Amino acid sequence: MTDFSIIVPSYNQDKYIEETLKNLKDLKAAAQKNNITIQIILVDNCSNQETINIINNFKDSIDLLFTEKDKGQYDAINKGLKVVSGKYWTWLNTDDLLDIKGFLSLADYVKQHEADYIYGAVTYIDSESKFIKSSVSGELSLTQLTQRDASISQPGSFFRTAFTNEIGELAPFHFAFDYEYILRCLKNKARIVNLKDINLSFFRYYSNSKSGSKDFRFLKEQLEISKLYGGKFFRKLGLSLRLRIAKRKLLN
Repeated sequence: MTDFSIIVPSYNQDKYIEETLKNLKDLKAAAQKNNITIQIILVDNCSNQETINIINNFKDSIDLLFTEKDKGQYDAINKGLKVVSGKYWTWLNTDDLLDIKGFLSLADYVKQHEADYIYGAVTYIDSESKFIKSSVSGELSLTQLTQRDASISQPGSFFRTAFTNEIGELAPFHFAFDYEYILRCLKNKARIVNLKDINLSFFRYYSNSKSGSKDFRFLKEQLEISKLYGGKFFRKLGLSLRLRIAKRKLLN
């Protein structure tokens, strides 16, 4: 069995995908020196030629490459999940990066300990890869994520494959599928480890990204998902999401 699998959902990201694939190539080389095996799975939704040309330049680092139409990011990741060989897996968007030093620390940790869901700190970077802020992940619980604050740390997350095989694939949401998946992990009593002192990824935050776009549909999905897992209308999160949805609708 491979130690880690990394699924890369791809669509028309010619501006950033070269940096991401270079990062994964370097990660793979560093891991190999430490006797860690990594499987890279890239699932591309028939991108523009510029993106395809960049992908072709990194074929030596990609273990499995799929180029076919999909229904969105969640669907591309699910296609990758079907061929994951790693004991642990994650997905990496084509504008984000993994922290190589942090990853090696995580790999050392899971050699001695087992977790179903393991996550760490995330560094926010801008469109030019410049530092914005560091985000130290808090402790997660169903109550916290459905009643008070829906913030999660997917870019710094890894899942144990044997556990996620039991809880199933990502649900068909276009903006907040990661939020639902982590709630599902919690509902199914996942053994969770927070490596809060270790940076695991670099998350690119900019106006054209899903997270930075101010699209009210992102918040609408969070609200819908929170209710599926016990969120209440008059709790802090429910009220906050409704207010933010109203503001974004007015602004847009």
